[in-house]
Amino acid sequence: MKLVKAIEQTFCKLQEPSFEQLKSALLSLNSSLHEVPAYKTEPVKLPYGRNVIYSTKELEVIIIHIPASAATAIHNHGASVGAACLVQGNIVNSKFLLDTEGYPVVHSDDFIKTGDYFTAPKDQIHQLSNPFHEPAVSIHVYSPPLTEVHRYLPYSEVLDYVI
Repeated sequence: MKLVKAIEQTFCKLQEPSFEQLKSALLSLNSSLHEVPAYKTEPVKLPYGRNVIYSTKELEVIIIHIPASAATAIHNHGASVGAACLVQGNIVNSKFLLDTEGYPVVHSDDFIKTGDYFTAPKDQIHQLSNPFHEPAVSIHVYSPPLTEVHRYLPYSEVLDYVI
C-alpha cells in the first residue's frame, strides 16, 4: 500500500524533528490518509486499538482505533510531542490540568471531526474519547517514540481510606 511507503519516505529524513516538522510531515501525507483504516487493530488489552506502523529512534507513527463509547486513559506523552489526524469518525479531546492534590481536572474539550488535525504538545495531559455510535480511527506521529507515558486517575476513581 502507498501509505507505509509514503510514511517511510516522509519521516525517514527527519532528525530530532520539531513539533512543527511533525505536523508538516503529517500534512504532506494527505493523499494517502484514506488508507489509514486498513491498518486499524481491534482493542486487546486496552479499550482502544493501537498499531505502530513505523518506528525509528527519532519517531513513531501509530494508528489508533477508538470504538464507539470507548476512551483512552487520561495521560501525557512524557518527553514526546505529537501531531495527529482523524481519518474516520469523531472524537473529543479533553485536556486536563492538575489540581493542588495532583488529580486531573478537565480544562477544555475539543470536538475533532473527520479530516481535522490536532496536536499533543509536550506536558499536555489529555484523554481521547468517542462518545459517538461510530468507530474513530486516527494516525499519530510522536517524537521521540513514546516511552514515558504517565496515566492519571481522577479523584473519583481513587479509593480514599478514612481512619
